[in-house]
Amino acid sequence: MPKKRGFLDGYKTYDASHGFGSADEWRKAFHQRMSKEEAAAILERHNETAHEVLGVNLNATEAEIRSAFRRLIQQWHPDKNPDRQEEALQMSLKIIAAYESLK
Repeated sequence: MPKKRGFLDGYKTYDASHGFGSADEWRKAFHQRMSKEEAAAILERHNETAHEVLGVNLNATEAEIRSAFRRLIQQWHPDKNPDRQEEALQMSLKIIAAYESLK
């Protein structure tokens, strides 16, 4: 009889023993937001507007902006693109910058 698989079998876990920071540092970083100035600098570096990055119209509603942000950030999350980590990280930063500048 095959071994019964548990709920957490195969779940990807991360080893934080080599300097990834403490839980408190992660919590602080999570709650720290990108400033409007940082967002503008990132978008300026890439020569794109926030609307272009998110793929929304200039008169998009808040709900449309939020929906586009969520869709794109899921698509470009570095964990979902292990073969393109650097590109995914750059795209994630650009998507977050676009969202922060529009909300």
